Amino acid sequence: MKLDIGGHKYQIKTMKDQKNEENGNMLLGRHDVKECEIWLDEDMNHTRTVETFMHEVLHVILTNTGNGHDEKLIDGISNGLLQLGAADFLWKKAKSVK
Repeated sequence: MKLDIGGHKYQIKTMKDQKNEENGNMLLGRHDVKECEIWLDEDMNHTRTVETFMHEVLHVILTNTGNGHDEKLIDGISNGLLQLGAADFLWKKAKSVK
């Protein structure tokens, strides 16, 4: 799976049981702007996967544009985009690119 974000082709990959190095909390997703990768935990149900995917896409967009942001804002926007169907639209778009 791949998604073009800001002119960069991001590869969507899966991970298992990753933890935040700072606080030890379980990570559902992460992104790497240098390597153009988004990682998602492989054990989530569909809606949680799509919401987490949208969450990481928002991180990438804001990081690429030099904008500061916090997790609560990203959580709220990603959940709202999930409810509107925009997150699922991007998920299907990424799935269509091999």
